[in-house]
Amino acid sequence: MHDVPPGETSSKADRPTLYLTLMTIVAVVLSGWALHALATVFVPLLTAILLALAVIPVRDWIRKRVSRRFQWLGIVAAMALILLILAGFVAGVWIAAQQVTERVPSLGRQLVGELQDGGQQGSVPEQTTAEPGDLLDMATDALVAGDAPTGEDRTSRPDAATASAPPGGNDPVRGAAESIGSADQSPAPFLRMVGERSLRLAGGLAEAILSSFLSLVAGVALILFLTLLLLIESGEWRGKIRTIMQPRNEWRLTESADVIAGKVRDYLGMRAVVGAATALLYALWLWLFGVDLVLVWALLTFLLNFVPTIGSLIAGLLPVAYAMITQSWGSALAVGAGLLVIEQVMGNYFDPRLLGRSIALSPLVILVSLVFWGWVWGIAGTLLAVPVTVAMVVLGAHVPVLRPYALLLTDRTSMRGLDEATRAK
Repeated sequence: MHDVPPGETSSKADRPTLYLTLMTIVAVVLSGWALHALATVFVPLLTAILLALAVIPVRDWIRKRVSRRFQWLGIVAAMALILLILAGFVAGVWIAAQQVTERVPSLGRQLVGELQDGGQQGSVPEQTTAEPGDLLDMATDALVAGDAPTGEDRTSRPDAATASAPPGGNDPVRGAAESIGSADQSPAPFLRMVGERSLRLAGGLAEAILSSFLSLVAGVALILFLTLLLLIESGEWRGKIRTIMQPRNEWRLTESADVIAGKVRDYLGMRAVVGAATALLYALWLWLFGVDLVLVWALLTFLLNFVPTIGSLIAGLLPVAYAMITQSWGSALAVGAGLLVIEQVMGNYFDPRLLGRSIALSPLVILVSLVFWGWVWGIAGTLLAVPVTVAMVVLGAHVPVLRPYALLLTDRTSMRGLDEATRAK
C-alpha cells in the first residue's frame, strides 16, 4: 500500500471509525484481563514460541545437509543449543548466588558494627538489665500468640519472666516502648537488634526463594517440552494453515509468521550482544573501583538489558547504591558517573543503529508496552513485552482493517514506511 498524495482522502480501510476504535479499546481491556487470568498458560507458551523461533535456523541448517532419515538431528541440535545456553545461565546464577550468600552476612555485621561504634560515642552506662531487643521480641511473640491485652494474669503463664507485670500493664508493645524510652542507655543494643533482625529477614527471603525452586524447575521443563513440540510440528502447522485459510488470505498469515520469526531472532540476538557488551563494561568499571560482587552486577546488567529503558536504569542504580553503602560517597558518585556514560553510549549510539530498523517501535510505545505487559504477566511480561508488541505490529500490518493501529505503534509516519518495516525481505 502506498502513501496517499497530499490533498487526497485516504481509503476507507485506512481510517478507523469511532465505533471500531471504541470496540478495539474494549477488546484490548478485556483481552488484558483474560491474559492476566491465564498467565500460567500463556507465559510458558509464548516463551516456548520465542525460543523455537530463535533456534529454528539451526534446525533448518542441519536438515538441509543430512538425508531425510536423519532429519531429527536438526531438532536435537536446536534443543542442545537451548540447553547449553540454559546451563551457562544457571552456572552464572549459581556462582553469583554463592557470592551473595558469602558477602551479605559479613556486610550486615560490618554495618551493625559501624553503627554501634558511632552510637557508643558519648553514651552513658546502661542502667537496666533488659535489652530493647528482648523486650521487642517479647512484645512481638505476644502479639503473634494473641496475647495483646486481655486482662489475664501473666504471672500464671509458664513462660512469664517474673511475677511482676511489665511496664505498661498487660500491653506488651506499650511496655516495651516504655522500657526502651525510660532506659537511659546506649543505642548499641538496639542497633544490634536491628542488624540481627535484618539478617533474619534476609534468611527468610532466601528460604522463600529456595521454596519456589521446584516450581521454577517445573516451569522450565514445561517450556522446554513445548519448544520441542513446536520444533517437531512447525511444518505440519504451516500445512494446516494453508489448508484452512483461503488462498487470497493465506499469504498474510504465513508472511507474518516469517517476518515475526526474523524480527524476534534479530531482537534477541542484538539484545544479547548489546547486553553482553554493557555487562562487560560495567564489570570492568566496578572492578576498577573495588566494588564487590562484580559477577552479580554483570549478570543483572545482562538480564535487565532485555527490559528496555527501565532495565538499564535498575542495572545502574543497584551497584551505585551498593557502593554508597560499602564505600564513600565520592566513590559512589564516580561509579555512577562512569555507568551513566556507558549507558548513554550504548543506549543512544548502538541500540538505535542495531535495533531501530529491526523492531521499528516508537519509544513511547515501548514504555507503555512494558507497563501493560508487566501488569498482565509481571516480570515475565516485561521480558516478553517488546517481542509480543512487535508481533502485534506485524500481524496488524497484514490485516487491512488493523493497519492504522499498527502504524500508531511504530516509529514510522506513513503506510509505505509501515510496509517497509513489516514486509519480508
